Amino acid sequence: MKMNIWNKVRGWAKGVIPFYLVTLLPLYSCSSDSNDYTSPDKIPNTGAPTITGVYATTDNAFSQPLTEEEPGRAVCIVGTNLNNLKSLKFNSVEADLTLTYTMSTKAVVTIPTAYSHDRNNTIEYTTDMGTATYHFVVALPEMEVYNLSNEFAAPGQEVSITGKNFDYYGFGEADTPASIKIGGLETSLTFISPDVMRVIVPQGVQDNSTVEVSWVDVNGTTQTRALPFRPTANLLFADLSKAQCDRTDQCVTIETDADITSTTSNLGSPHLHFYGRIQSYAWVELAFAQNMPDICDPAKAADYNFVFEVLTAQGHPLAGKGYELAWNWDWDNSYQWNPNDGKGWDTDGQWTTVRLPLAEIAPKGIGAIGEWMTLNIGFQPSERYNADFRFGNFRIQKK
Repeated sequence: MKMNIWNKVRGWAKGVIPFYLVTLLPLYSCSSDSNDYTSPDKIPNTGAPTITGVYATTDNAFSQPLTEEEPGRAVCIVGTNLNNLKSLKFNSVEADLTLTYTMSTKAVVTIPTAYSHDRNNTIEYTTDMGTATYHFVVALPEMEVYNLSNEFAAPGQEVSITGKNFDYYGFGEADTPASIKIGGLETSLTFISPDVMRVIVPQGVQDNSTVEVSWVDVNGTTQTRALPFRPTANLLFADLSKAQCDRTDQCVTIETDADITSTTSNLGSPHLHFYGRIQSYAWVELAFAQNMPDICDPAKAADYNFVFEVLTAQGHPLAGKGYELAWNWDWDNSYQWNPNDGKGWDTDGQWTTVRLPLAEIAPKGIGAIGEWMTLNIGFQPSERYNADFRFGNFRIQKK
């Protein structure tokens, strides 16, 4: 609802202002529900605008000036000659004037959410009489980079990078320091949202490369986050088919990339294929043993993840629970893995990376390098289950 409350106040005789306005007027000192940015007080500008401070819209006493605020937040600019606003910029990004409300000595405005490559930390306030500038920091939210959706994506394939606040830092835009490289090669960005970026893996990328995500942070410092890409050097079993294997059920086979019919990336080493109808509460168990390879610091298991790839055939999602992982036959302390928080999971015929805390799978430790070790895998569905999924490239990686 639009209210030209200041003109109404002038129409009342002194001393007879309605009681509800006594309460309302202080609240209106730096906030408004009006979308009309034409000044309600109709006071013309007598000179160029000036800005003396920026405040929270709830700070009616203007007692705590702001030096910075986040994009999308409303603030109150205080000064003189602020009517007849023609242009408002934060770091050279135009603000939406339909979201402003001006008077001669104050203006409620909304900081633009668009990314700005120009970090000049300046408000430019332009009226019919001139322009005022004021030092003010638009506090961009910190960007974070988490993981790859598929650490074993193939050249030419799309891979997703997960994180936070990607859309503020100029990825995919011209003349920006933000970049994504795999194995030192430039990538093509195909999609970006606040929490996901997708890129095409360039041709020629080798195993044991890194994905390097670089950007300039809120302090103007270049940051780079490196993610492992096709980390075959971290494999627990270089060739799963050559490890000592015990199993309780024949619904599991060891297969290779050539046995997969869907179009997906190659793991480059044998993997497990769970296939067939498994009765409710039937127990499927596997154990793979060998000498512990030198791929981590056994004394610092809490610093590592147990990582592997999962692929489900289309129409055959993982069950929501029933998966167990244990180390050295320690079933009393097995790790209960419930995919997608117990909701089940469908990878749509594509390899997808899973990361689990190593210290919770092996709470008693993983043993010394070179010692005999066993990885135990168990599966017990709570109802009859038509399985068609694959696990592969078990490995240990730094968090």
